[in-house]
Amino acid sequence: MNRSAAGVCDNFVSVIIPTYNRANSILRAVQSVLQQTYRSFEIIVVDDGSTDGTSEVLRPFADRIRLVCQANRGPSAARNAGISLARGSIVSFLDSDDVWLAEKLERQVQLLALAGHGVPCCICNSIMTDAACHSSTSFDVATIKGTIDLGLWHNPAYVIATRFLLFNQVVAVRREALDTAGGFREDLRLLEDYDLSLRLALLGPWGFIREPLVVKHDDRADSLSGQAEKDPLTVLYAKEKVLDGLLSGNLIVDRKLKNTLERALRVVRSAILGYRIAARPSMVISSFGRLWLLALRLRIVAWRKSPWWPQAELSSLRIRGREDGI
Repeated sequence: MNRSAAGVCDNFVSVIIPTYNRANSILRAVQSVLQQTYRSFEIIVVDDGSTDGTSEVLRPFADRIRLVCQANRGPSAARNAGISLARGSIVSFLDSDDVWLAEKLERQVQLLALAGHGVPCCICNSIMTDAACHSSTSFDVATIKGTIDLGLWHNPAYVIATRFLLFNQVVAVRREALDTAGGFREDLRLLEDYDLSLRLALLGPWGFIREPLVVKHDDRADSLSGQAEKDPLTVLYAKEKVLDGLLSGNLIVDRKLKNTLERALRVVRSAILGYRIAARPSMVISSFGRLWLLALRLRIVAWRKSPWWPQAELSSLRIRGREDGI
């Protein structure tokens, strides 16, 4: 393992697991990292002010993880605290109620090595399960279609601007790209991963692996996604903040991409207006708000069926050994 002048270890992965009151699931997450076929990694667990004994549960792993405890400051601050301690040239994140399959790190490190430094990160697919045992994959949810199993994704920003893509659990990102993008925004308690993924998407094409190498569990009523379903306006306000911040920062030089982001922002603001009208006490006014939202949904459906709806532009890469059966 080589260490660069900046103190970052080459060919080494820093795995960061933020946690808050996950005593019942954190061990499953940590064990899934310890079972990786790729062995050159460190695990940094950041306990963001848990009150349920999460840190005590981790004591048996004291010699195999680095545990950092801090006052509750939110998921972005917890991940940034882990990043500040990371020694690897590649950083991966895992939520404390999810798990990785055994080859996740190995496959992503191989792809990043093959793709070169112009590729800031690599994502893999994920199995997504809920409390009712329904499952799908993150690529299906984001409609990342095609027959290419592994390669480069050339237009991630266009796709991410227009739909949800699971990010934190499935990404392996170069530390230098993470530093350039600026890490997680700590003023965001929701969609902080959406914000970072958009900024990383401006740095170059991504690597992708179609095979699911992560299992995402959404089995708690108080999870962030559960809260989002109960309060859609909270999600919309967060998305407005992300898109507005990106467009206001003069980071977008591609006019076509800027148009896509501006259109996505208009849709968000229209949805916010609709929900606010629908929440009014007057039955007549609230009915108008519901009709507004219905019309907006129909417009979005039409956009998705139009030639202007962004589709993932993919090309294949070949990792020697796996395809050759070596």
